[in-house]
Amino acid sequence: MAAPTVSVSQGGVVKPLNRLLQDPSKQSIGFLLGTVKEGLTTILQCSAIDNNFPDNGDRIGPAETNIQLKSLQRQLPVGLSVIGLYFVSDDEPSNSNTASKDSHQIIDEAVKTTLGMESLIIAHIHNEDSALTEDHFYLYNVNSSKAAQCDVKIASDSATQEMDLITFRVQANLDLNITYYNDHGVQESLTQKFNSLNNKVQSFTTLYHVQKSNVLIGQSDSDITLGPLNRDSEADDISQHIKEEDDGFSTLPVKGGKKPKRDNKNSNQVVDVQVLFRLSIDEDKEDSLGLVPVLHYQLFDDGCKRSSLRLPIDVPVMVHKNTPTKALGKIFADAICRQLRAMEQCLKEYYKEIGLSFPRPYHFKLPHVPYLLTIVYPVDLPDDKLETKRRELHSQFLLPLDRPIFRRANAYSYPGSGKDGGYLINTHIGLAPSGVENGHPSLVQGSYTYHHYMQDHFNDDKWGCAYRSLQTLSSWFRHQGYTQTPVPTHREIQQALVDVGDKKSSFVGSKQWIGSFEVSTVLNQLFGVTCKLMYVSSGADMAEKGRELSIHFQTQGTPVMIGGGVLAHTILGVDFSESSGAVKFLILDPHFTGSEDLKVIQDKGWCGWKGVDFWDQTAYYNMCLPQRSNEI
Repeated sequence: MAAPTVSVSQGGVVKPLNRLLQDPSKQSIGFLLGTVKEGLTTILQCSAIDNNFPDNGDRIGPAETNIQLKSLQRQLPVGLSVIGLYFVSDDEPSNSNTASKDSHQIIDEAVKTTLGMESLIIAHIHNEDSALTEDHFYLYNVNSSKAAQCDVKIASDSATQEMDLITFRVQANLDLNITYYNDHGVQESLTQKFNSLNNKVQSFTTLYHVQKSNVLIGQSDSDITLGPLNRDSEADDISQHIKEEDDGFSTLPVKGGKKPKRDNKNSNQVVDVQVLFRLSIDEDKEDSLGLVPVLHYQLFDDGCKRSSLRLPIDVPVMVHKNTPTKALGKIFADAICRQLRAMEQCLKEYYKEIGLSFPRPYHFKLPHVPYLLTIVYPVDLPDDKLETKRRELHSQFLLPLDRPIFRRANAYSYPGSGKDGGYLINTHIGLAPSGVENGHPSLVQGSYTYHHYMQDHFNDDKWGCAYRSLQTLSSWFRHQGYTQTPVPTHREIQQALVDVGDKKSSFVGSKQWIGSFEVSTVLNQLFGVTCKLMYVSSGADMAEKGRELSIHFQTQGTPVMIGGGVLAHTILGVDFSESSGAVKFLILDPHFTGSEDLKVIQDKGWCGWKGVDFWDQTAYYNMCLPQRSNEI
């Protein structure tokens, strides 16, 4: 078999493993996660089996490896798989022999069966090595237990995320009805009922209806697709059959009486899919037809308890656009079954603490991974009670412990929903590169909402730009899960400044401007956020702040408010060249007065890259750089 072409993510694999090497006593074993498509293997992320070896010095064995492998597979989205292992060890220098030996010690027949792969990519690093390089990677043959050097390329984060994917959002409400007499009976009943649900989803009675279309996808060989598609259709073809809702615009006839041609907006949207079940067919007999409903009546004694839960299935399925449509039914079923197993585990794990609580799935976008990771939380446990669980997830995926990633507020918002309470989210996504030669872009980390003049049915034209920038900064802390406090209104901002003694009571309800100092004061008063203030004597001096701002976005990742002269803006990032000192600024302009039209906002430069000449060369500028706290 030909050796695969292997691409390794700089941010998702190399940097996390290099962090492990900063502690010479650290030893770790874990899985390498990625994709295999048309001869190209892409390694995107790491997942630790256990961050430490057992106290007795023995290595983790195959049994523990298999348990954690199965648990991990329930978390992973369809399309992202375990394709290898990494070892950070102090035994011997890294070579093909040590890679073979360490791999063989944790892979037995059970692990082979669970993996279902003939070969794995192994990253084998001695903990005294300075950094992970291409030379640390090996191709391991599972059957012969032999490893050989593997040619890999460590790729930029942007390169590893450039995958031609289409996202399906598969949703359903499945009823879970259990009967039990005691706590042990709850566990048994949950196992039995979830097995039944999984069997139902995998049966030929399950169909998938693509919303706003007449496309119906089945699972059996005789019922692959119904509607306008055929067996040779691909996943991307589905978007052509989704009917757009008439928005009342762009349909007026042009000269000659013809309507203008619409762009195919669906090609980059999430495709909504609803799960349906054929109630008139026996799920155990494919050729059965015309069955009538059966009423099942069962008597229970007084000691029996009964509980009913409606499980909110919400599964993101991301596949390559050329995936055959006939394969989608089984892919959807596999994805739903993974989520059902995760819900089952959630119910069992938290039962003693809170009883039977609705298990709700939340989707998270990990850094450097184009797929969504789904975590199931019980609805009756608040975020502060889930810190231990989140810490485990940070450690498992080798993520930093200085920022929230798995709080509910961090959950992914589908582009299909588009807006947060009417506000656009992350308006910089989709912009062209800045054009700085040899530049290194450093951007805001996480999500924010765009706040600008005239929103909220409030006229602040000519005076409210700094208020709007402050609202954008506030939204960032809310979206990252640092606070549940709503984004403040103009009046609430003014009242906060009065409360701290910065302004007189007459300030509330006025149209007076505020600056970077007032912005930092309000962030501290309302959210407990501390800020750094940075000054330049003129707009021309902004060129000298490229490196400092670049470091801010790399370490803090918060949007920056800048005020100078009579204007205020929000800086979302910089593209800075170390070699030439050239810099451009990613600006979000709060002076926009139009509607929430992303195309207009980007095309007209209300959100875009600006050079040093954007700043008033004669005005001084103050910048407010919010600092995030170290917490998860």
